[in-house]
Amino acid sequence: MKNVFNSKEKDGYSLDELSAFLNSNGINTENIDNSSDLSETIYFICLKHLTETISKMPWELRGQTKKKGKERIINTKLDSILNLRPNPYMSAATFWGTVELNKLHHGNSYIYIEADENGFPKYLWLLPSNEVKVWVDNEGIFGKSNAIWYIWTDRRNGEQYSFEMEEIIHLKTHMSFDGLTGIPVREILKTQINSGKNSIGFLNKLYKNNMFGSKVLVHYTGELKQGSEGKIAQKLESFSKTTGSGKFIPIPLGMQAQLLDMKLADAQFFENNKVSALQLAGAFGIKPNVINDYTKSSYSNSESQQIDFYVNTLQPLFKTYEQEITYKLLSERDIDTGKRIEINERILFKMDNKTRAEVYGKYLTNFAMTPNEVREELNLPYIEGADELLGNGATIDIKNVGNQYKGGS
Repeated sequence: MKNVFNSKEKDGYSLDELSAFLNSNGINTENIDNSSDLSETIYFICLKHLTETISKMPWELRGQTKKKGKERIINTKLDSILNLRPNPYMSAATFWGTVELNKLHHGNSYIYIEADENGFPKYLWLLPSNEVKVWVDNEGIFGKSNAIWYIWTDRRNGEQYSFEMEEIIHLKTHMSFDGLTGIPVREILKTQINSGKNSIGFLNKLYKNNMFGSKVLVHYTGELKQGSEGKIAQKLESFSKTTGSGKFIPIPLGMQAQLLDMKLADAQFFENNKVSALQLAGAFGIKPNVINDYTKSSYSNSESQQIDFYVNTLQPLFKTYEQEITYKLLSERDIDTGKRIEINERILFKMDNKTRAEVYGKYLTNFAMTPNEVREELNLPYIEGADELLGNGATIDIKNVGNQYKGGS
């Protein structure tokens, strides 16, 4: 396969060569309707933002008991699969980002769980979303009535592989009519995405045809012969470039000049494009400041947008991941004893040094966190004798309020 970017014959590349490279990657520069949806800028930004958010989130195994409540459980094997290397070929950040991208773009993401000889998860493998079909065995042909099977048809060799429901982690969008498969946003908002692609194509054609800026339209009597119009335009351009200041252009008798000005503002191009971008971003739960719309932005407004993004967009997304992965990677015994796989959301709320000192200082002096727990949040090692809760001695249990005024011991 020819790589136009690694050719040693010349340093530069023509627009035709660049267009050929983009077309080979699904971005059709001539026929916008047939180009990949990823070529629409706002759609790409939304995918990029959600994908990068998922890729950076750390996973934790947590247990919950009546006496201790919720606490983190150290499981090196599970931690390695989720946070370090799901399989020999991908890092955890790359893997989870790819999972989310497939889920958003195709509506579904399928992960095959390869188990070791003891039945515990060994590797996680991402299957191509567009090559997997979901079958429901409502007749019990394979021995289980109404069982769900995942059929992967490998397009490289045409072979088919079938997986039971317990072998596949199936992550889907929240848009689903049957609860079994998700619908991608791009299918629902196909017209909206095509409008964005056509606006890009419109600008591309204007640049390509040199239609930006003011033009001079020349009216004259006579037949428009091939070659004559070029001579007229060349003669007029010579006056504007080389003769005097270029402000005065003489026109022969019988000709009339008219200024033709092409302005996007007159067609409300930017206003319509902005509305379309906000609507598309809103479908993904993405806030305006993420797509670089700072029209009504302020510090407090940006902070509230970030909190709203976490509560209304990321929390439902995290719950989908946590519930599916917990059910598929943990045994029934672990689930029954209160163990759960959860995402540590604290990474989303990084504080500056002053705010962090104030917050953790209050936690430390009000019996909320031990010194070692605070040191863990600050990425510092534990120290001996720092596992006791500290607080103000004036704070007492509500059942003992008033006892300090009674006599005796």
